[in-house]
Amino acid sequence: MRGDKILFNLFTLWAGFATWVWSALPKTDVVLEMQDGTLLHSEFVAENDKSIIVDIRAAIMPTSLCENKNWPQYLPKNRLGNPQKLNTGHCRFIGKPFVARSVTLVPSDIKKRYDTTLLVLSASGEKRQLPFFDATENLVRGFDFTVEPPAAKGTTTQPGIRSFSLDTLVETIQTVDSSGKRTILYPKVNFFHQWSRWDPRLGVYYTPLLPTGDIGQLRLGVLGFTVENSVSFSELKFLQGLKKSNLRLRGGINVGFHRFSQELSQNNLAVGDGSITLLPVMVQFGLFLDSRPKAWKLTLSPFLRIGNGIIFSSVQTQLRPQYVGLLAPGAEAARSGNFTGYGFSANIGIEVRPDGWPLAFVADSGYLFHAQDPSGQYISFNAGVVWHYGTKAPEPKILPIQYVGGKSVVLSLKGTVKKPDTTPVAGASLKLRAKGSPTVIRDVMSDEKGNYSMEVEPGLEYVIEVSKAGFANAQMELPLLTNDKKTLNQDFTLNPL
Repeated sequence: MRGDKILFNLFTLWAGFATWVWSALPKTDVVLEMQDGTLLHSEFVAENDKSIIVDIRAAIMPTSLCENKNWPQYLPKNRLGNPQKLNTGHCRFIGKPFVARSVTLVPSDIKKRYDTTLLVLSASGEKRQLPFFDATENLVRGFDFTVEPPAAKGTTTQPGIRSFSLDTLVETIQTVDSSGKRTILYPKVNFFHQWSRWDPRLGVYYTPLLPTGDIGQLRLGVLGFTVENSVSFSELKFLQGLKKSNLRLRGGINVGFHRFSQELSQNNLAVGDGSITLLPVMVQFGLFLDSRPKAWKLTLSPFLRIGNGIIFSSVQTQLRPQYVGLLAPGAEAARSGNFTGYGFSANIGIEVRPDGWPLAFVADSGYLFHAQDPSGQYISFNAGVVWHYGTKAPEPKILPIQYVGGKSVVLSLKGTVKKPDTTPVAGASLKLRAKGSPTVIRDVMSDEKGNYSMEVEPGLEYVIEVSKAGFANAQMELPLLTNDKKTLNQDFTLNPL
């Protein structure tokens, strides 16, 4: 008997804890699809393995179920009155705000449960919160029992379903599941947005080369161009002294084409003509020091770039006709050869990128070494433009969830900023933003007593950052805020540097 009593007490404690957790969870709109085809727009009250208690806001059922003989047993008939006939062969009951409270349902009567919230913000500023139904490539649908389905025959629109197009008519469409996970359905993230954090770019350069070896007199019109595709790696944080500059590393592939002609001399006499073609394929890494001069709306970036790879080259020479007769018997008047081998390059230069432009302008000079080429060494010059094609994804507004059971209220967040010895810190900056968004929603300062206050809209997870010169920054995440409270106290401690 004593063991049974202990088990009973443990079960009671577990049931009490489960009830507390359930009551603490935010309650959102839930739609239940019943086995008989009825849709119930509900708010959950309690749930266990044997039964579910809900408050019903609205119901849509086939017309046949509205008849007395087929009335669903789980619905109290005397509480649902004045049905509205729909052109789809259904009847609808809408409450203000409920048509029935504390209705007990059996889990076996429920076919499917929709408890993900759909948040829609239109371009005109209208906000809608609906239970989420489904999404296709260009359409998102949610439950809205106040919408009358179209009367046209052959339509696929279902009763109680409202559609939203993924286009410029809406500003953002988001879903939030029961665990609080948020998914952005619109604006969409395309291929270029996914690569934006790598800042990919494509560059085209005019690249003349000047040989340093003794291969004769170069003629005018040295030609060459280079195509480069590169990405940016993480900022290098180990140089703490660079407060106004940023050290950045880029890496990529460089492919070039260079061709120039020459005169072949012997005893200071031009006896032949030749040409050299180079096709370098290099893996390059560049170290950039980004800086922003005051009052200049651009970024200046001196850089050092190192490349390694393979260079394909061809050399052709031909003796001039007037000297062919002077050749010994069997000697060749023309000769050509192909060479492939290791290549190395080193360049220093500067990059200029105006603010807001996807383009940057580059100029540099350096050295190119080709191990298998007869000339072997070249002085190189580059001048060109690069296109940053990895556009940044549009930042959607993070919408709060309006909880069922009460209107959304403004929650007052208050507290004190202080030192570890409880001395108040005046003039501290407190920035509030939604978790997952860089946009600052609120920015307040602590007063002379270290106190602060700000208004917060429930239905979001927030991050608060506290900072002041001479102190180490502090940051705290606030859990999903519900509208069951009107004030929330939160203190912060700043440690002096």
